[in-house]
Amino acid sequence: MDTPVPVTMVPVPMPMPTSLNPILIPHRPPIPRPISSPARTLDAVLVSKKDKVPLPLPPASSWMLPLQREMSEIRESLRAQPQASDIRLLIFASAASSQEHEKTLVPVPPQFQASPGAGCQVDRLRHSVADNWPSCRLMLDILGRDEQYADLTPDDREAIHLLHWLLVATPSSPTLRRMSGLHLRRLCKVLGLARPTLEPGHLLSISYETDEQQESREHGMMMEHRASYAFLGLPFNHLYRFLATGNLEHPPGEPIRLYAQPEAALVHCEELAPQQESQQEQQEAVQSEEQQQQPAQSSPEKGHKLCWGNSILSNQQKALVICQLPAELDESIAHLPEKHFLEYFVQESVGLKPCYLLLFDEPVAAKLMLAWPGRRIEVENKGPSLAQRSRGRILGWTRYLGHQLEALKRALSSL
Repeated sequence: MDTPVPVTMVPVPMPMPTSLNPILIPHRPPIPRPISSPARTLDAVLVSKKDKVPLPLPPASSWMLPLQREMSEIRESLRAQPQASDIRLLIFASAASSQEHEKTLVPVPPQFQASPGAGCQVDRLRHSVADNWPSCRLMLDILGRDEQYADLTPDDREAIHLLHWLLVATPSSPTLRRMSGLHLRRLCKVLGLARPTLEPGHLLSISYETDEQQESREHGMMMEHRASYAFLGLPFNHLYRFLATGNLEHPPGEPIRLYAQPEAALVHCEELAPQQESQQEQQEAVQSEEQQQQPAQSSPEKGHKLCWGNSILSNQQKALVICQLPAELDESIAHLPEKHFLEYFVQESVGLKPCYLLLFDEPVAAKLMLAWPGRRIEVENKGPSLAQRSRGRILGWTRYLGHQLEALKRALSSL
């Protein structure tokens, strides 16, 4: 039988110090703060903070975030207009590869500008394009891989900045949009131009405005007088400067010629080619003499070699630009139906406004020039539109039914 234990002999457990028993937690005695001397002023404290070691440089994320934003904008541009973006890059590469890059490569990308008055670092630009620009289809795959951001070299980042400047951020360059070739005949009728005897490989619209601005401008043009348009033939390497600045390199004192027939514009463009070739031969002769005097230097690269060979356009291209002519030209002459083969003379290229771009492969352009002078201008039918004809028919039926109803009322009233 167990003997009862007195209550006084049972050990009572002591409570453990926890956060629920703050009274039992031992506290350290407060450390007295040193009282600053009254002689130490605020200026002395600020000076001591300036003497501290500067903070380290920001991490890679500081440049990675803007780069990701640029790459996403490039992807959007490539997805929206893949062929137009390819052609835009090819136009720039052709201007950069030209032997007369001082005249064709205008404006120069900011990251490749040399010292003031020295022009462009064209060799570095060509190498950057040749080494870092794949095809536009591969660009979409490469720029979409987030895991490769940290592995990008400075040359890769420089090439991405150049792509963003060309496709997104260039304020002076227009927006190119691909159009179906089925609209070419209707377009030539509306603009009062002759249709090419052979279809172009690519038809693109050129816009320097937003969609809302373009709609308001087209509405204002419909309310006002009709403008005049003509074909302008250009060497492909001069296209970048003309679209970006509106300036066209042509011999001084000679007017710029535009035509109502695309065949005549291509023939005139071919006539200008021998003059440029003679100038290039003179420059090559001067360079060869300099190389003979300095044989130790390496020979420069040929200007005709394209620095970007991954475009969808494998053949050399001939360009025709449909331009809106200045308003001071005589519209009565331009719109006469019997004047089918017209030639326009413009003194300054600034008054021309590029509207559409036609690209022909070189073999197709050669056949097109053999068909000179080309087709006659198809005069647009200026009769009533479908809506106007439908409105007239509805009004006619309404009048007829009204007359029949009145006759029926008269017959009933006579009874």
